[in-house]
Amino acid sequence: MNGTTIQVTIKGVYLIEKTPGPVPIVLLEDESKRMMPIYIGISEAISINSALKHEIPPRPMTHDLFISLLSRLGSTIDDILIDELNEGVYYARMSVAMDGKRFELDARPSDCIAIALRCSAPIHIRESVLSEAVISKEELQNVIPLESYISG
Repeated sequence: MNGTTIQVTIKGVYLIEKTPGPVPIVLLEDESKRMMPIYIGISEAISINSALKHEIPPRPMTHDLFISLLSRLGSTIDDILIDELNEGVYYARMSVAMDGKRFELDARPSDCIAIALRCSAPIHIRESVLSEAVISKEELQNVIPLESYISG
């Protein structure tokens, strides 16, 4: 993994107004309080929001199933790296350890985040990606928490 990487936390899942309607985003934040949005699908938004709230569904959802499978296979997730932004599309890699070996899986950042939250794996972003995608607090004035949208 070349280049400087920075650990981030998930600030939350929000909706941002776009045409024709609100779009879910997951908001990532580094220790310097720089924030970066990633546009995601509604299913991933609900999954990430549930993981942030430590909710356990009555039946396993897709990301829960993935964690169960890894656990049964004796695997762990070492970390997540969001390492590329190309034409508005983010790319991520999930680092998995199994039988003393480590390998990486290409995955969507939204899936990586939903899984990382469930197994407390650190989330990193390449500095160049964060610098390119960082937004100001003013750009977030009209976002609403996903929670208020789905419960209201």
